[in-house]
Amino acid sequence: MTLVKVVILPDRVTREVEARNVGELLAKLGLHADAHLVVRGEEILTRDVRLKGEEEGIEVWPVISGGKGA
Repeated sequence: MTLVKVVILPDRVTREVEARNVGELLAKLGLHADAHLVVRGEEILTRDVRLKGEEEGIEVWPVISGGKGA
C-alpha cells in the first residue's frame, strides 16, 4: 500500500490514507468517484492511476453542477 496525503476541498481537510490507486483512495475516503475529481498539480487523475510512495499534493474536489432549469 501507498500512504497518500490528500486535501479534501472545499473545507481543506487533510487526511492520510493508504491506497494503491485513485479509485481505492476515493473508496477509502467514502467519496463517490462520479461526484469528485482527484487532482495532482494541474493534472486530473482517473480512477486507474497508480499512486506513488509517500504521495503529497493530491486534492479532492467535489464536482459542482448547476445552471438554469428549462
